[in-house]
Amino acid sequence: MSLIQVKLFNTPTVTKDQVKILFPFRKAEALFYYLLCKKEATRDEMVNLLWGETPEETAKKNLRNAMYQIRKIFDMDIIISPRKSIIMLNPDIQINIDIEAFLKQNKEAIDLYTGEFLQGFSLKDGESFEEWMINTREAYKDMYISLLYNLLDNKSNLSLEKIEYYTKLLINADPFDERAYQILLNQYLVEGVYNKGIDIYNRLAKTLDKEMGIVPDIESQKLFEDLLKARKLKESKINHTSNDFFYGRELELNRLIENHNSFIMGSFNKSIMLIGEAGIGKTVLKDKFFDNIDKNEVFIFSANCYQAEESYFLKPWNSVFMEFANIIKEEAIDIPNVWKNIIAYLFPIFDVDVLYNKMTTIEELDNMQFKLVEDAVQGLFGKLANKKKIILIFEDMQWMDNMSLLLLKHLLLNNKNKRLIVLGTCRNEYAARIDDFITLMSRYNLMETLMLQRFSENQVEEFINSVMPNQLSQELKHKIYEETEGNTFFLVEYLNALKENRNLDEMSVKMQDVIKSRFINLSVNGKKLIDIISVFFDNVSLEILAKALGKDELEVIETIEELQDRYLIKETVVHDEIIYQFTHQKLRDYIYINQSPAKKRLLHNIIGEILEDGLINGKRDITVYSKLIYHFTNSSNLIKALKYKILNTDIYLDFSHELFPIINESYYIKESSLYLSSQQAIEVINEIETSIKEAKYLRPSEEFVKLEIAFFHMKGRYLIREGDYESGLRFILRMIETANENLHHEFLLKGYRQMVYYGIQTHNNELMERYLKMALDLAEENDNRLEKAILLRLKGLNKIMTIDYEAAEEVLQKAIHLFNDISKYDDKYALNIAGVYNYLGEIRRYNMNFSSALKYYDKAMTMCKKMKLSRGLTIFNTNAGQAAFDMGDYERAKNYFKNGLILYNQFDVPWGRAIAEGYMALLYIREGNYKTALENLIRAESYSQQLKSPYEIGLVYRVKAEIKTNMSNNIKLQRVFKNHLAKSLQEYCDKGIYYLEQVNECYEIEILKILKK
Repeated sequence: MSLIQVKLFNTPTVTKDQVKILFPFRKAEALFYYLLCKKEATRDEMVNLLWGETPEETAKKNLRNAMYQIRKIFDMDIIISPRKSIIMLNPDIQINIDIEAFLKQNKEAIDLYTGEFLQGFSLKDGESFEEWMINTREAYKDMYISLLYNLLDNKSNLSLEKIEYYTKLLINADPFDERAYQILLNQYLVEGVYNKGIDIYNRLAKTLDKEMGIVPDIESQKLFEDLLKARKLKESKINHTSNDFFYGRELELNRLIENHNSFIMGSFNKSIMLIGEAGIGKTVLKDKFFDNIDKNEVFIFSANCYQAEESYFLKPWNSVFMEFANIIKEEAIDIPNVWKNIIAYLFPIFDVDVLYNKMTTIEELDNMQFKLVEDAVQGLFGKLANKKKIILIFEDMQWMDNMSLLLLKHLLLNNKNKRLIVLGTCRNEYAARIDDFITLMSRYNLMETLMLQRFSENQVEEFINSVMPNQLSQELKHKIYEETEGNTFFLVEYLNALKENRNLDEMSVKMQDVIKSRFINLSVNGKKLIDIISVFFDNVSLEILAKALGKDELEVIETIEELQDRYLIKETVVHDEIIYQFTHQKLRDYIYINQSPAKKRLLHNIIGEILEDGLINGKRDITVYSKLIYHFTNSSNLIKALKYKILNTDIYLDFSHELFPIINESYYIKESSLYLSSQQAIEVINEIETSIKEAKYLRPSEEFVKLEIAFFHMKGRYLIREGDYESGLRFILRMIETANENLHHEFLLKGYRQMVYYGIQTHNNELMERYLKMALDLAEENDNRLEKAILLRLKGLNKIMTIDYEAAEEVLQKAIHLFNDISKYDDKYALNIAGVYNYLGEIRRYNMNFSSALKYYDKAMTMCKKMKLSRGLTIFNTNAGQAAFDMGDYERAKNYFKNGLILYNQFDVPWGRAIAEGYMALLYIREGNYKTALENLIRAESYSQQLKSPYEIGLVYRVKAEIKTNMSNNIKLQRVFKNHLAKSLQEYCDKGIYYLEQVNECYEIEILKILKK
């Protein structure tokens, strides 16, 4: 007799004598599956189920044909019709069906449910069948889930392995039902398998957030918290040096506690720096201090400084502002949008519904003077400190970068330890910048240092007697002192080796061998994992470890627990992400140094590629750049290391770009600025240039060519900004040439635009027009509408500069139309549109139609204010002030100029400032405030010479000419300005006309000619 086997769970399959049956068409197959489940059915039932929309006669004919085809492919009467109205499977033919065995609902049924009923099967024009199939599918799924829960009800008789198996089947069947997760979390808690439980909870949280935008329910959260508490308790027992035993730093500990109490009470206190060599016990002392205070009284922010990130700016502050963002949300603290935007740009990990993503992609960030950054950060700390006092902890400050120190210095000087103090740890071989920081803070009585010295031989003996009383001979104690030289880390390691009966006689006399003994008898997987963790200079997530090993996260956790039990690594949860790091830097250094160069290179490259795959092309990517540079540099992947060096440097160079995309000469950036100083910038650029030369020896690639072009652009912009036009243009022209040769149109457009900006700055209209034409042709050819809109705006400016106002108006209207069209669903180009309105206002001002000009300036400013954009308001206010002044509305002019100057003081932008300062001098003279007017004029002269703009220099001479005219009949004015304006009126007028004629400006020249008469 033939054997027919049918599997209806998962993808349905039918075999006869182990040969697969292939049905001639879908509805015949559907008919057979239905009869397998129902055993028999009426002809009318089948007709309605499969051919409900077909005329009755045709439907019945189709049914007869389907039955005939099924009999034919089986070569037997597998379907019979005992009565004319009934069809059924032949009961004399044996058919083994998986669902029949499943319906017995025993343990074996679990293995039969390999997937959903008729998974992947569908029937076109068979709605009734589809409805029956879906209902049947859900019924079997519910039976399967119910069976699993019934088995788990008796879990006391089940092994952990079986419980894991059943609950994971439930999770696969319904990943959104938390009951299975909770059973597993509870079992992990009972069994003491805490890390697996935490990983399962994090998977649940990630799934619910991604798919449904919700968080786990209260019971799941409570189990998670219980797991965290239990694991913390376990770790505290493992750590031989933390809570159970503390020796030899009582004086320092008492000083920390005494100082903290004074801080809380509001009396005199200081920030404290713990200083000592690696392994001396700084972190243990810090942790012991926090065990002895009420941590609910204060906000505590912790950050680590890493040697690998020493040359990257502000890295230690990322973790501080990440925690800050959480507290702001939890405490519902209201933060001004301008602070959010500034801080989120510097620290993308600070995510409090910021608006920075609405900024234009072409013209990046406001040129932020440090005062603005300082105000935002101090304001933020001030808001939080009003809730509770703040302790900032920075570990390994010997590796803190200059900008981070600068920010910390300003915070301490501003707060003076009233509501904020710092607790830092620092090695005793720190650099001069750390010494300068400590000296400055000490001078203001804001900081003290606690030096942790090595233990003396007597102290070492006391330490040993406390840990291992009456167990070691005097000779061995002396030997331990000589080997450890009183270093706490080595001392603890030595005693742990003795406790664990490791044979000290087999060790080298060097203490490195004591460390080596910590890794004896690790499993093969443990050795692999510890090697990978050592490649990271800071910490590593469970997700990345799993990817690096090519294993499931749960498999990796089992190996991790081996390393944790040996207290080699420690685990923390940061924002629901599990991260791991060595318990001490010396352990990491030992493992890393003792790997072969080839292995380290390979591991660094693997990790670099994993991190690179995780980039999202967003603002937060910059937090990963330093890690990518580190890994790709150490893997000798020069091209990728170079790529991220350029991207990382560009971010900091962007801080020194202007308000408008205009290249100007070097201008003074205050020493307190948060930007790269000229010296820092050129050092970074030179380092990249060296990397470019090294990479050039490799086989040239398209990626390298792109990086070289990007470097030409970076260095060219930098040199032009610093006033070295000749060298800067040489790099920009090399960029254009290389981009053109390699058909890199995006870079080519950037190069053309850079030349246009240079033309604006130097009032070289012919050069500007030539590059605008090339850029517009290229944008048109590549259908780059955004680039075309920006170029049309610049072309409008070019037409204004050549006094072709009619053409300028036409081009600018086209730019507005195109920007509006692009911005239908996105308002991030609002600043560009506001810039066009400003130019339309300029056309009217140059034609002395001042009232109409003011409408356009106001429109531009309204757009900026609506979008909460400060950028642009400086020049818009200045232009509006000129128009109001020249139409005789002096009060209105003063308001515009005052608003502009307030913003100039916040943004380190020289463009237009000389004009605002000069006109304010005239307005103060009208009020009789002559000394203030002189101060404004002096600043106007300085800014005009700094920028070397013929137009601004010419306008300052116009201001001098007007003041000189008024001096003739005003003795008080003459007394204040006589030394400063000693030349003749005619000379000031002639000079002003000379400069203004260079830029084709008209009506100001006429004013000077009138004054001259």
